[in-house]
Order: sequence, then C-alpha cells, then structure tokens
Amino acid sequence: MTAKRKIVIVGGGPAGLSAALALTDPVFNPDWRDQYDVTVMQLGWRAGGKGATGRRGEVTNQGGEWVLDGDARIEEHGIHLFGNMYTNALRALDTCLQEIELSPDEPVATMDSDLVPSNYIQLADFVDWRWWLTPEWLPHNDLSPWGDTYYPDPVTLVKEVGALVKTLLDEIAGIDPDAHGHGIGDRLAALGHLVGHHTRHDDASGAADAQHHHDALAELDTALGWVRDRVSAVESVTDETAARLRSVWCQVELYTTVVKGVLADEIFTKGIDTVDDELFTDWCLRHGMSEAASTSAPVQLPAQMCFQFPGGDTSQPPNFSASGFLWFVLRQVFACGQASYWFTRGTGDTVIAPYYRVARQRGVEFQYFRKVTDVHYDPATGTIDRIEADVQATTIDGSPYQPLVRLPDRTWAWPDRPIYDQLAQGAELRERDIDLESWWSPWEPVATETLTVGTDFDQAILAAPLPCLPYIAADLVEHAPWSAAVDGLGGLATLAGQIWTNRTTTELGFVPLEGTDRVCGGAAVPPLGYADLTDVLAAENWGPYGDDGPKGLVYLCGPMPHPEPWPPFTDHDTPEVADERAKATILQWLRSATSVLPASGTNPFTPASFDPSALWCPPDQETVGEARFDAQYWRANIDPNERYVPSPPGTAALRPKAWESGAANLALASDWIFTGMNIGSFEGAVMSGMLAAHAVAGSPALDQIASYDFARPGDDDSHRGVPG
Repeated sequence: MTAKRKIVIVGGGPAGLSAALALTDPVFNPDWRDQYDVTVMQLGWRAGGKGATGRRGEVTNQGGEWVLDGDARIEEHGIHLFGNMYTNALRALDTCLQEIELSPDEPVATMDSDLVPSNYIQLADFVDWRWWLTPEWLPHNDLSPWGDTYYPDPVTLVKEVGALVKTLLDEIAGIDPDAHGHGIGDRLAALGHLVGHHTRHDDASGAADAQHHHDALAELDTALGWVRDRVSAVESVTDETAARLRSVWCQVELYTTVVKGVLADEIFTKGIDTVDDELFTDWCLRHGMSEAASTSAPVQLPAQMCFQFPGGDTSQPPNFSASGFLWFVLRQVFACGQASYWFTRGTGDTVIAPYYRVARQRGVEFQYFRKVTDVHYDPATGTIDRIEADVQATTIDGSPYQPLVRLPDRTWAWPDRPIYDQLAQGAELRERDIDLESWWSPWEPVATETLTVGTDFDQAILAAPLPCLPYIAADLVEHAPWSAAVDGLGGLATLAGQIWTNRTTTELGFVPLEGTDRVCGGAAVPPLGYADLTDVLAAENWGPYGDDGPKGLVYLCGPMPHPEPWPPFTDHDTPEVADERAKATILQWLRSATSVLPASGTNPFTPASFDPSALWCPPDQETVGEARFDAQYWRANIDPNERYVPSPPGTAALRPKAWESGAANLALASDWIFTGMNIGSFEGAVMSGMLAAHAVAGSPALDQIASYDFARPGDDDSHRGVPG
C-alpha cells in the first residue's frame, strides 16, 4: 500500500481554505482520504485573511461551549461582497452550507438566508463645480450564480449589450420629459428588434466578427448619438435630471465602446491578454469613447472598486490594464444572477466559518498560532526542503485550538481576539493586549518548529499574498521564474471603517430603495468606497439597548497611500501610527460627507460635515463632537498579508500559474497568481486555491473552474507539471 502524501497549506485565507476544500471535495477527489492528509498553518487565532471578521465581546466557557457576551459588534477588514461573476466562491459556499453538520439549536443557513442581492450602485461625478450622485442598476438576470445554470457567453454579446442599452433608454424615457418628442420611441423599437434578432439566431461563427454585427453596431452607435444629442441640449448640469441624463449617456458609451472594441480587437478569438499591455482608458479612447465618458464614474467604477491606484494614491488616475477592465465588465454582463450579493452576518461568519467548518469536518487539520518564517527552497534539489514557523501560543492542555464562539442567536462566529482561556499564554496576551496578527508585534514566540520534507510534508501549497513572499520565502523568490512579479505587481495598503449611527441612513441622506437593493458607491474623497450595511445590525446583539441601539451602519473602505519603504518590523509602534492615519482619513471623509449623505449636515456650525451627534455612542456616555467617533471602528491594513495586489498594464505575463512555482513539490495560491481573472478579489483567491489543488492532485479539472479560460481560447495547459 502506497503511503499517503502529506500536504501542507501555508495560509488560511480564502485561497488556502479553497485549496483545502478542493483537495477534499467528494466530487473532485472522492478517494482523497486514502491518498493524502491536509494541514493548514495559520497565523494568529482565526482564518479568513482579508476576509476575516471579529466579534466584539467577552468570551466565557458555558457548558463546554465558548460563548460570546456583549454587543457582538462585527468588525471587518473592509467592504466585502460577492459579485455575480464570483461563480466559484458562490458554489463553494452553497456546497458548504448544504454539507455542514449543525450544532444543537443552530439555525439552518442557506444561500437565500445569508446573502442579500442588490443591483444598485451610486455613481459620483464632479460636474459644474459640484458632486452629482446618480443611480445605476448593474446588469443582472434571474439565473442562479451558484448553480449549474447556463450563463450567457460571447455568442450573445450584442444581444446582452443591446438589452442593457435598451434598459438605459427606458430610464431616459422616465426621467427626461422631452425625450418622447425627440425619437426615443424609435430608438427603443430599433433596439428591441436588435435584441430579438440576436435572441433568435445562434450563429457562433459570427460572435466576434465586426462585419457580421455591422448593422447591430450601427444601431448601438445611433442610440449613443441620440443620447449624446439629448445631453448636449442641456448647457450645464443644473439639476438631478440633467445629471442622470449625462450618467446614462456615459453608461451607454461604456457598453457600446466595449462591444466595438471587443469585436475590432477580436478578443474572443485572439484572447483578452492581447490588450493587457494597454491602459484601460487608452483602450476605451482608441475605440472611440469620448474623453468626458472615459473619466466618468460608470467607466472608472471597475478600476476604483479594484483599488487600481498607483501606490494607493487616489489623487492619481487609476492604472488598470485593459484586460482586467474588460474581464470585469464582460463577466458582469455575462454572469448569472443579481449584480451583487451581500453578507447578512459579516464575511467571516457568513463565508469563512462555513468554509472552515466543512474543511474541518472532512478531516483537514488546522494549526493556529503558526507564523511561518521560511518556506525554504533548496537549489540543489529544486524543492522546498523545510518550512520553519514561530509558535506564537499553545493551548493549555495541548489539544487543538477551538477558534469559534457561540452567539446569543446560536450561530457561530470568530471573536475579535484569541480565546485567552484556551491558551497557556492567555493571561499575558490579554494583559499586554498583544495583536498576534501584526507583523510588528513585540511578542516573542514560545517555540519554533521545523517541518522537513519527506517526514512532515511531501508537498506544500503556498497560499500567501505576494507581499509576504520576500519575507517568508526569500530563497524561492530569488530563484523563481516569477520573481519579477514581486516588484512588478507590488501591494497596496488599505483602510477600513464602520460607523454606527443613531439615525437611519435614509434620515442621513441615502436614497430609499425598493426590495433588497442597498446604497453603495464611490465617495467624493478617500477612502472612496462606502456602503449601507444597516441590515447587518440585526446580526449584532443590540437588543439590551432597546430603542437606544444603533439605527444605521455605514462601511467605508479604500486604498491608503504609503511612501516606501515600510518601517522594519522592530518598529513596534508602526500599526498604531497607521491606525491614526486611517482614523484621520475617515474623519476627513466625515467632514465632507454631505456630498454623499446630504442630510447628515445638521450641525449649523459645520453644515457641510457629518453631524457628530448622529454617531452612535452608548447612552451612558456624554461624549460630544468628533470625540464620538472614538466609539466607532477603523483599521489600517498594512501587514504584508493584508496588502492588495493590483493589476497594472503589462503584468498578466508576470503572474505564474499554480504549477509554475519553480519548486517541484510546491504549488502556488492567492489572487496574485494567474487565475484567468487576474484581479485581486475573493473570487480570484478561491480560483487560485482550486488551481493549486489541480496542480497537486490533478483535480478539479480546469474546465470545472468557472471562467478560468474566459476569453482565452486555445490556452494550452497540457504541459503543466503536477508536483510529486
């Protein structure tokens, strides 16, 4: 009988969890228990990486369970959601929710109970010396993004975009009282005919042929010209109707330009990476987009959402590759389901906990409090010969650490700090308020351990973000064929904040929306991204406050510029300094918040600013002014494993595939590798984990990883090397 292989996964973020789930998937690898053992090594006390969530409160042991007492406030690393193109992440979550073994009294969680769909995005454009907020309903349909349902493909490009443009013209008919007298009926009829024609025929041979679609392109151009004429009839953007009309024009120009450019550049036959060297705005301008539209919110939105700013500096134009931009726009058009799905209980509880629990159920071992210091590459053998780690803490009785706590609603969650009473070092960690996730922590390891190839592991998966690798895999980086990616891709620090309010977000100025749509968008000043997460309050424990509990909740997130180099990890005050910068940035956002929350400026002395009296504080506190912000939450994400890897032009070629690590017994994961998506995201991380599992075990097959080959025809991976 052949001995089972030992597989070690370095990192328990979405990539590492995805690799563990794919390796142990009963469909992909039904006989995995007979073939290998899987162990995940994780820094600190929780899994999840950038998607980790912490719950505030005190943890006690009650009847053998670890229980959280307190308000159970959810604290995130940023704004997280699943887009409709996050097919792999959604399918993995659906599988876990169906497979999970519930604890006594635990409520059943489903995709419908834990995910809230929304199609709304709020756009912000600076025109005529002021900010104008306009709505956009993103492309969506009634299909299921986590099922096996057919989703539109390149054959239907013109039909899908024609339908989008028709929807936008319908919007004009509702907001422009003069539109009916200027031919909108003719435009709608022509677009309806176009959509109907391309619904009836399925001539795939013409899918990427501009000549074949000559008449359709002409009709889209005519529609665009009609909208442009309506906009030019308005001398200036002086009211909401004019602002929305201009926004619709920019949206029509976006989709029309994408169709023309995709057909002209033969993206679906030559491949999307043929335009990777080009800046996305240059690509748009090359295919006829106006300068005004190219700088508008609808066109800039993908780059802003994906933090594509040089050095994290939002005062500079985004530096996003045309291939990344096109992947984002096209996959959103072609994906199943609603435009976005939000988490009712925070990312860590809604997604990471089910991923982790099912992996544990299947037999994956998790080793917490392991700060990996060296994934050592031996040039003589071309392999990883050892993995070294600091042991940050140990459990009192030597048993595995139990990371989850029960909430009053009987669900499970991650606490915002270690469960000290499980740890031999718990009292000191609590007293010194040590952050075991910080690379600048003054905490000394209680032990070190070395895993040796052939004894402790046979193969490894390095599921760590790129900015970590120079610190934990220096020899590998030096010899790797992808070493240029370290400087070529880099990594950006980000910041996040959460604001609880004693007024509803509608009272503060967010527009009321129907159904489950929520307000989210890009703000006028950093940190740029904001979202109304008021519904998450129901998952927190504000009941003891009665009517004095929070009424609204707003999340903020964005890149945080930082001049290189970063201070050495011996400068232990670095996190505190960075957190103060994050706090100052969010306070400055509040001082101009009426550009986004127009009814929040109720203080007569600072009418352009968010009124601090609207910030929620415990009723027994008499705090006034901006000091009330201290009761909110903010953080700077500066650690190497927290930094965001962007997608500037010309960098797709720098991304290695999972099986191109340069070491025979090592596969790569994390969203910086080549995933087909090539954009930093939860979906990219999940895809990378599946690709690493493919490299190690030969499954899942590449065609079982949704959209891996999207717009990349003939990408031959038959030469890939499977370690071992």
